Amino acid sequence: MLSCSICGSPEAETHFGGLSCRACAAFFRRYCHSKKPIGLCTCKFNGEGGHPCRECRMKKCVAAGLTSEKVQRKRGKHSQDEKDRNLRESTSTSSANSLSPLPLSLTHTHLPFKDTKNITFTVPNFSIYEAKRFEVFSTLGSHNAYYTTSLTHVDVRLVCNLVVNVFPDFDILSVIDKKCLINSFVTKIWLLEAVLDDVHNVVKYKKMEEKDVRKVLCSFLNGSFDEGEEMEEEDICRTFGPLWTYFYRFVVEPIVRLSLDRMELMAIIWILFFDHAYNDISSKSTDLCWSIRKVIHRELRNYLIEKFSGDVETAENRFLNLLEIPMIVERGEQKFQEEVVLFQLNRVKVHEDFVKIMKKQRI
Repeated sequence: MLSCSICGSPEAETHFGGLSCRACAAFFRRYCHSKKPIGLCTCKFNGEGGHPCRECRMKKCVAAGLTSEKVQRKRGKHSQDEKDRNLRESTSTSSANSLSPLPLSLTHTHLPFKDTKNITFTVPNFSIYEAKRFEVFSTLGSHNAYYTTSLTHVDVRLVCNLVVNVFPDFDILSVIDKKCLINSFVTKIWLLEAVLDDVHNVVKYKKMEEKDVRKVLCSFLNGSFDEGEEMEEEDICRTFGPLWTYFYRFVVEPIVRLSLDRMELMAIIWILFFDHAYNDISSKSTDLCWSIRKVIHRELRNYLIEKFSGDVETAENRFLNLLEIPMIVERGEQKFQEEVVLFQLNRVKVHEDFVKIMKKQRI
């Protein structure tokens, strides 16, 4: 089986004229659609064993034969600048700082400086989402693999409510496109929940010894094996331990080290949700995702400039560091897929709703 010539991942296919895995193809497509300031290699700051920086990964994509000409271009602006100017003039007397969600029909407009309404509006809504999720999961009698994954449908519903509350017009998309976007995002929010859990329990986890980690791992899997297929503790740790260690070291810790504040987290959530690198949604929805991501990028930049008291250089460096998170999350999703394979090979029972989510096809 061919492997990705960029990251070495198995199951590579032809994307944009070159041989790559789906994750690297998604990165290449996002890069081609983004504004690309000339940047320096930052690999030396990532530490030994860290992922390559954005610039180096892009160079590998080009070397692998991926070409920007084969990436679908974003829509041209044409006379949009004139329309945007008229729209800004007509709304200049309105309450720009209102905490009401931005209509999706206006997501292509230029944002006034310091406008962060969508990110700001997400904060209370995300708090409600977290509270409801905590309430639901606290009712579980056991937090093993099967019972945890049995609440997948609840996660899907809560995520859908969160999106509609912040972006009401999302509800007008086709059922198929909404399902694709929601299902693809659920895996990302699971990864972010692991990060948030680490932040909230940092003191507890720092005190944990190897025996404590083994206990958590075994308790998660015990009770989830098919009858007669149960594994001993040593076998569980030997089989699943390396994957958990990798996930914590190269997915959770790098994001935790960025010390995201609440507003930055909200921006990252929407950047991850409105990922335009899909091949199974309509062109209308793809354009919508691209437009909203641009709005969130602008709002995040506005917030960072204000956060760093107008120091644009510091704000831009922080902005670029935050945009590394989607690549880290992609790596986490790959490990998620590998864990599901291990579940199946070792007869670990997980709910069918969870399996369906993990089998989604995406670039």
